Amino acid sequence: MNKLLSESDLIDYFIAGSKEKENWTIGTENEKFLFGKENFLPVPYDGSKSIVEIFRILISEFSWKPILEEEKIIGLTDIANDKNITLEPGGQIELSGAKCSNLHQTFDEIQNYNKQLEFACKKLDIGALEIGFCPDWRLSDMPRVPKKRYTIMRKYMPSVGKNGLDMMHRTATTQVNLDYSSEIDMKKKFKVSMALQPLISMMFYNSPFNEGSLSGLFSYRSKVWKYTDPTRAGYLSFVFDKSFNFDTYTQYALDIPMYFILREGKYEQTKNLTFRNFLLNGYKSNSGKRYIADIQDWELHLSTLFPQVRLKKFIEMRGADSGNQNLIMSLAAIWTGLLYSQVSLDACHDIISKWTFEDIVQLDISLNSEGFEAKFKNYKLSELLSELLDLSKHGLKDRNRKDSKNQLEDIYLEELFEIVKNQKTPAHNLIEQYSRLWSKDILNIYSHFNS
Repeated sequence: MNKLLSESDLIDYFIAGSKEKENWTIGTENEKFLFGKENFLPVPYDGSKSIVEIFRILISEFSWKPILEEEKIIGLTDIANDKNITLEPGGQIELSGAKCSNLHQTFDEIQNYNKQLEFACKKLDIGALEIGFCPDWRLSDMPRVPKKRYTIMRKYMPSVGKNGLDMMHRTATTQVNLDYSSEIDMKKKFKVSMALQPLISMMFYNSPFNEGSLSGLFSYRSKVWKYTDPTRAGYLSFVFDKSFNFDTYTQYALDIPMYFILREGKYEQTKNLTFRNFLLNGYKSNSGKRYIADIQDWELHLSTLFPQVRLKKFIEMRGADSGNQNLIMSLAAIWTGLLYSQVSLDACHDIISKWTFEDIVQLDISLNSEGFEAKFKNYKLSELLSELLDLSKHGLKDRNRKDSKNQLEDIYLEELFEIVKNQKTPAHNLIEQYSRLWSKDILNIYSHFNS
């Protein structure tokens, strides 16, 4: 009989994620919306011009292999290169990238993926929107990807927040995943990441529209997330406590309700079951089956928590809207420069040392409606962001990772320096285009992203 799982095993899971500095990697995940160029509507999951057809082309032309669930293609994998293409609930297509040792590798990976996806989409007259929230589609317009875990989540979400289904089907993000060397290192990186998440994410605001009109916000995606599920999304107050550690995060995750249990490739929905209860008492399903918690259950459960910064065996930055390749690289670059240099990390920790949880939450709200004009303590936001960019640039230069043209990784920060210099995020630019060049006709956005 297998040894029963204990709380210490759950903490050990995080400890096992610790890596020596020379083994630290950079992971990115980026999502896009797909649309038919003839009708500007979301691409369906199946049919003659569909996500399934895109997958079939990618399988036939490149090194991708299908990921199946109940004989349906729900993603692709390239095992040799340690990367996957997955689908979000509303058909958002996502590259879950490999663990790269430097940003130049990340750039090559994303560029190669974009070329492959463009090749497949061109054959089907399909375009892509690299934006954080659907500009004009309603929830009822969105396809529903037939993954069992999504079916379970669709039933659960309306019971905990008014925008849960919108989050699932109408948002898209870019995510950066970075490593830690120890519990102490994780603690500092996690706190800095949580505190800086509103500021860094502001530079990537890229979703000012909702159902065809301006929403009054720079990131409507960010607003939607606030009304998704307060128990598992948003900012985490305990991160700002001196006692924060692996155990603290474990206790938080233990008390979040589980969506499901996965056994033999099949999902079993759970009801009113926290992981703590599952760990202590197991779970008996309606069919009479009895389940005992194992470490794979813990890993799956952690993936169903959605804070702005998430802990697995690495740290995930989850606050940014989706964007184009330059923005994806900029997001990976700024976080890598800030967190992978001890000098830069320590400097960031000093900057945020007196910021409170309440400060961060209020800043997030203010930035989304006021942008660079938002008030925060005694800072001028452009100067604070410039300081963070300089710290990241120092960190990247210190890494001394060069590409074939002898360029260092700080080249990927150039777009952010321009954003701060001009005090215009991608959302500001979209708002200007909409109000002036497009005569407030949102359909122009489709050619804007596919010119």
